[in-house]
Amino acid sequence: MKIRSFRVRKYRNIEESRDIELLDDLTCIVGKNQSGKTALLRALHKFNPHRPDAYDIRREWPRGQRTKQNKNQVVCEVRFELDEEDKKHLAGLTQKSMSANEVIITKDYGGNFEIHVPDEPNLFPDALHPNDIDKACETLVEPANPVGENFAAASGECVEEAKRFAREGRFGELSALRERHIERLKASLTAGNPQPQHGHENQFIQSYDQQLKGVETRLGTALTMHQCAHEYLVKQIPTFIYMDDYRSFRGRADLEALKQKRENPKLSLTEEDETFLMILKLAGLDLDQLIKQGASKDENILHDRQLDLQDAATTLTNNVAGRWGQNNYRIEFRADGQVFFTDIEEVDKNIGMIPLEEQSKGFQWFFSFDLHFMHDSEGTFEGCVLLLDEPGLHLHPGGQEDLLKRLDAYAEKNTTIYSTHLPFLVDLREPARIKVINQGPDGAIVSDDLGASQPEEKLTLQAALGMRANQSYLVAERNLVVEGVDDYWILTELSNVLVRAGEDGLPDDVMTTAAGGASEVVHTATFMIGQQLQAVALFDSDEAGRREEEKLRTKWLTRYKQNRSETLLLGNAVNVTGRDFMIEDLFPEDYYVTKVRESHAQKLKVVGKQESDLMLSRGGPILPRVQQICDTLGVQFNKGSVAKLIRKDLIKISDVKDLPTGTAEKARILITAIRKAFGQAVR
Repeated sequence: MKIRSFRVRKYRNIEESRDIELLDDLTCIVGKNQSGKTALLRALHKFNPHRPDAYDIRREWPRGQRTKQNKNQVVCEVRFELDEEDKKHLAGLTQKSMSANEVIITKDYGGNFEIHVPDEPNLFPDALHPNDIDKACETLVEPANPVGENFAAASGECVEEAKRFAREGRFGELSALRERHIERLKASLTAGNPQPQHGHENQFIQSYDQQLKGVETRLGTALTMHQCAHEYLVKQIPTFIYMDDYRSFRGRADLEALKQKRENPKLSLTEEDETFLMILKLAGLDLDQLIKQGASKDENILHDRQLDLQDAATTLTNNVAGRWGQNNYRIEFRADGQVFFTDIEEVDKNIGMIPLEEQSKGFQWFFSFDLHFMHDSEGTFEGCVLLLDEPGLHLHPGGQEDLLKRLDAYAEKNTTIYSTHLPFLVDLREPARIKVINQGPDGAIVSDDLGASQPEEKLTLQAALGMRANQSYLVAERNLVVEGVDDYWILTELSNVLVRAGEDGLPDDVMTTAAGGASEVVHTATFMIGQQLQAVALFDSDEAGRREEEKLRTKWLTRYKQNRSETLLLGNAVNVTGRDFMIEDLFPEDYYVTKVRESHAQKLKVVGKQESDLMLSRGGPILPRVQQICDTLGVQFNKGSVAKLIRKDLIKISDVKDLPTGTAEKARILITAIRKAFGQAVR
C-alpha cells in the first residue's frame, strides 16, 4: 500500500488539518516555528511508528478542551492506494466483486485501527465468508455406514438444517439446535437391538454431537470478512520513521566502553551507540570478536582483524553510499587497540582517505543522516514513510540545495515528507509538492493554496522564488515570465525601441523574468500567482509551449481565480495562428539568417563551409530550419549568440523605421497584447 493523503484531528495545536494530498512521493510542508509542523509529523508518525510510541491523550489533546477528552477520537486518518497484490488478496476475503483501489485507515487515541473502503462501504461486512462457513461445516456429513431408512432421512435433514443455520449466521442458535437434533435422531433409531444399523446409528449420534460442537467452536472463533480485511490491511501499513535529531556521527568508538554499556543495565546506550552497533551489524562485524582480536598479541589474528574491517567497510560502502544512485564516497574502517576509527574518501575529489571527524560539517551531516536513516529503518531503507522535521537547519545554502537533491533520491524508494521554513529547501520545480501550514484562531490548518499563507510563510516562499529565479531580475507585484534569456533580451529591447520612438512599451512597473524553458515558466508563474503577485506567462507557439500553457491555464489559474494573471501564446498574441511561431519569427528570415551567418562564421570555417552554404529550407518557423541546416553542415547551433547580435542592433535603433521589415508592426501588436493582459491602457 502507498500513502496518498492524511488528515490529523485533535492533536496538540491541530484541531483539523484538512485532507493533505500527497501528489508526489516528496512533499514539503512550509511553516514558521511553532506553526504546528512538528505536531503534524508527530501525529502521522505515531500512526505506525518504527518503535512503539502511543498517542498520549493527557499530553497531546488540545489545551483548554479537557472536558472533551475522548479516547475514541480519531487522531490520524490515512488514505492508501492498494497495489495489485493487495487487491488480489482482499478480493479473496469478500463474497462480492471488488473494484476498490483505495482504503482509508484511521487510528484513535486508544490505539485502535479502523478500516473503511470509501467507494464500497459494504465490501467487507461483519459476517463470516461463506467459504469459511462451508469449511467449518465440512465435518457435518450424513452416516457413512448402513442405517435405517427413517434414521437416514432424519440425519440428512439435521445435517442440512445445521449447515443452513451456519450459512445464515445463526451461530448462537446452534447449541439449542444440537439438543433438538440429538433428541430427533434418538427418536428415529431403528427398532430392535439385533439390527446392525442400530449400532451404526448410535455411533453417528455420538459423532454428530461432537461434530456440531466443533462447528459451534470454529464458527464462534472465526474472523468475519471485516476482521480478516482489517487484520490484513493493518499488517500492510508501512512503517513511519520520524527524524528530528540530526547529530553528526563522530566516526570513532571505544569498543570496550561500548561493550560495558551494552551489558550493564544501569548504563544506557546513546542513539550514537545504537547507530554504531547497527553499523557493525550491517557491515557483518561482531563487537565481541573485534575486542577479542584487539586484545591478542598474535600477528595473524591482528591481520585477520584488519581484513575483516576492510571487507566490512566495502560492504557498508555498497549498502549505504550507493543507495541513492551516486556512489560518491568510500568508507574505510581501522582499529588501534580497542579504538575504532571511520575514514572517508570523497571519490570525486580524489584527495584520499580523511577521518570522518575532519570532514566538512556538511559532509558529516549527510553521512550521519544516511547512518541514522539506516539505523531507524533497520538497514532496509525501503518501504517506509520518511518524516523529516526541519532537516538541514545547520547547513549553509549550498548544502541545503544539495539536501534538496538528496531528498529526491530518498523519495524514489520511500514516500518522504519534510517540514521547513528555509527558502533553499522549497522546491520550485514541483509546486504541487508544497503545502503551507498556518496557525489560525482554531488551530493549525494545512493548505495547498500558496496564496493563503501568512506573512512569515509568504516571506519564505517569496524568498525561495527570488533565490531560484535568474538573479539578474527582481520579483515585483506585476511580472512577465518568458521562456528564456533570448526572449527576455529581444522583447525588452523591442520595447525600448518603441519607447524611444514615443510609443507604448512594456509597463514600467512590470518585471520580466526568464524562466529557463516552457515548463519552468509554469513553475515560476505558479509561485508568483500563489503569492498573490500578478503574472503574465508568455509561451512560444510550439508543441512544448502549447502544452505548458494549457497546464498553467487549466491547472493553476483556475485554482487562483481571484488573481488577475493570464497566459499568452506568442503566435496568438501577434495574430499568427495555425502554425508554430517563436520569438525569432518577429524578424524577417533574411535578417535572422544574416545574424546566424555572422555569429557562426568561425564554426562554418572550421568544418570547411562557406556562409553561403547556410541556406534554409522553405516553410515553417525560422528556428527549427536553422537548427536543421546547421546539423546538416556539422555546425553546433547556438541561438543565444544570434540573440546577442540582434540585441546589439536593437540597442542602437532609435526610430522604429530602422527595424527590419515587418518587425515594428509585430512588436507593436505583441506589446499591446501584453499590456492588455496586465490591464494596462493602450494609447
